[in-house]
Amino acid sequence: MEDLLNLRDLADPLDNNGVKPDKKTDEEWTKMNRKTIAQIRQWIDHSVFHHVAQEQSAYTLWEKLGSMYQAKTARNKTLLMRRLVNHKLRGGISVSEHTSQFQDLVNQLSTTGWVLKDEEQAILLLSSLPDSWETLVVTLSNSAPNGKVTMQMVTDALMNKEARRKEAGIEQSYAFVSETSRRGGGRNGGRSRGRGRGQSQNRGNSQVRGRSQERGMSCENKTWFEGYCNYCSNYGHRKRDCRKFLRE
Repeated sequence: MEDLLNLRDLADPLDNNGVKPDKKTDEEWTKMNRKTIAQIRQWIDHSVFHHVAQEQSAYTLWEKLGSMYQAKTARNKTLLMRRLVNHKLRGGISVSEHTSQFQDLVNQLSTTGWVLKDEEQAILLLSSLPDSWETLVVTLSNSAPNGKVTMQMVTDALMNKEARRKEAGIEQSYAFVSETSRRGGGRNGGRSRGRGRGQSQNRGNSQVRGRSQERGMSCENKTWFEGYCNYCSNYGHRKRDCRKFLRE
């Protein structure tokens, strides 16, 4: 607003604290004062307009608005920080939606003059995760370089975690469909070859699948690590599994 008044040469009533300079006539000063008031009122919110509708001095109007908006800013800070602290990742909300809503609150808070540091944002985002994410929270906190977590670290870890959960869900769904299909085939075949043989084959297949799934889980647990490599500092594996370390 001040920039706009300066651009239109209407800032003198504010710069001079409402006192007319000697170089201006009473008529010039009154005209400028009215123009400044009109310009300011164009940008006043309707909720506060009636509080200053009768002001005849641009400087008095400006000071009154300043005190009102400072009080409003203090309330906004409190409300926004409360919303930010209470912002939690809930079921049915994706990580990308959650982080987007979180960043929107951070941006709103910054417009009030309260700018959170990157580490503070990262800690608040970690605190917004439910108990089921506790392992990730502890791992990130313990493996953070120099003991400081960053927003980049947290968002990357959250996106990777969600991607792995989705992949696991797809694999489980595929395995369920495949198993259901095989059971159906076993029942149909049992009518021609005998029910006992079909049941025996199904039990054998289940045991083989069980061992294969155990090996897959063991391999996944071995290669994936919810933390940072001590060699290359990348997220997701230990030093002993680091490709860069093994190549060198």
